[in-house]
Amino acid sequence: MTAVDESMFVRYRDDLEQPRPDEAEDIAKIVEALHKNNVRAYKKFKHGLRDAHAKSHAILRGELTVYPDLPPSLAQGLFAAPRTYPVIARLSTTSGVLRSDRVRGVRGLAVKVLGVQGPRARAGDDATTQDFIMVTHREFLFADAHDYLVKGMPTATLLARLPDGVLAVGSDILAGLKRIGLPIPANVAVFVAENRPILGETFYSSAPIRYGDYVAKLRYAPLSDEVKALETQLLPKDADQDAHRDLIMDFLAAHSAEYELSVQLCTDPKTMPIEDATVAWPEEASPHRPVAKIVFGPQNPAGPQRRAFGDDVLSFNSWRGLAAHRPLGSINRLKKDVYDASSIYRHEVNRAPSLEPTDIAQLPDS
Repeated sequence: MTAVDESMFVRYRDDLEQPRPDEAEDIAKIVEALHKNNVRAYKKFKHGLRDAHAKSHAILRGELTVYPDLPPSLAQGLFAAPRTYPVIARLSTTSGVLRSDRVRGVRGLAVKVLGVQGPRARAGDDATTQDFIMVTHREFLFADAHDYLVKGMPTATLLARLPDGVLAVGSDILAGLKRIGLPIPANVAVFVAENRPILGETFYSSAPIRYGDYVAKLRYAPLSDEVKALETQLLPKDADQDAHRDLIMDFLAAHSAEYELSVQLCTDPKTMPIEDATVAWPEEASPHRPVAKIVFGPQNPAGPQRRAFGDDVLSFNSWRGLAAHRPLGSINRLKKDVYDASSIYRHEVNRAPSLEPTDIAQLPDS
């Protein structure tokens, strides 16, 4: 790994976060609005769903291996020493309702690392897991909780009610506008993104997290040749309802899938802000540097027992983890309350236990 000046990276300190004075009120309004979406989805599907990332495409079993000989700025928290951890991952689409895979949109990745020891991000959390939540857009679509309340919630409420056919036609229209150079608002531009196989996607934390003594964003990108080959492929426009699930099942029936987890450390809180999640952190100031590899061997990632365990029993929350990787910024503070409320409602209406795994063997094989 190329040597870098370790002194260039911003050291973590509490006052890097600067919440708006009305943030708690804004978050409470968002939680209330999303709960209404939860109730509407429950009435429609007769099952409690997540208020975002409702549709699972696969629940994966794998391993995360921390690279040896990391420099001090990267050897932090979970990544402080070379070690291999079991992981459970969930691939999803961000909609809060169950949609056809023909519909374009943002894809999600949640990674749960098992057997993690150390002080926790939240008081009273006695789990031994570390969750990382990532999506396919590098920057978040909204700057902070207030921005999400004003711009994001109307969009989320509308999208929760529109049928698949309307969304598919709308995304085709937007794609046409993009091709002729007309500007498209960022919060709808995600529906113009090409519909690519999820195993070939690159995922980002979007909002920053604490990275031990530093502050960082994360990237998860294809590493093995087989998954890199998927990066340029597209799903057909007439793809089946569950095309992503079927593609993942076919791939993992015969191949392993390898990915690299990289870290982009903050060098300047002005050009790499903590509170505004829409601002791109420039690669020229701080490139992503690899810290670990995640490998998923051949498996059945969508068997009925595994799907039920992943959808109804498990929960993923970026606030469940080490204090060394505490989420930072307004969007992450919003997620803390939103994820809690959604998980409580979902487990309650489904009468499903909420279990935080301590052993990878708890994940069903099929």
